[in-house]
Amino acid sequence: MADQQQALRKAALNYLSRRDYSRAELSTKLQRKGASLAEVETVLAWCSAENYLNEARFLLMLVRNRCNQGYGYRYILQECRQHQLTEQQLSAVVEAEAIDWWQLARRVYQKKFADKAITDYQDKVKRMAYLQRRGFSSEQIRAVFDPE
Repeated sequence: MADQQQALRKAALNYLSRRDYSRAELSTKLQRKGASLAEVETVLAWCSAENYLNEARFLLMLVRNRCNQGYGYRYILQECRQHQLTEQQLSAVVEAEAIDWWQLARRVYQKKFADKAITDYQDKVKRMAYLQRRGFSSEQIRAVFDPE
């Protein structure tokens, strides 16, 4: 039993040494190793107590990474839901980081389409759909196409 706990702790530290994980994601990885839910919870509690597992740090890393990759709030929110993180947690990080989503949407659009002129309505729809898939709101997308 103690050997199982040690093996799980070692596996958890092995994962966490590479990058931060959410609690849900690390739990899934450890359960795949054949551990029971109780054993996994014990290891996760230990990791949290030692500050190896820190969801706030994970969320900050996630937000910064996705913003640098050109994703909007809605895309990041969807990813947070997959990691069992709340919208309130995400909002707190976004507010602390003071992210300008409108500027990010413009930057993503410029990177993808540069100065290529819109040829027709269908082309404009495709470009808008691209930004929507990246997680930007309709207001932010409109602001890219109608700068005032």
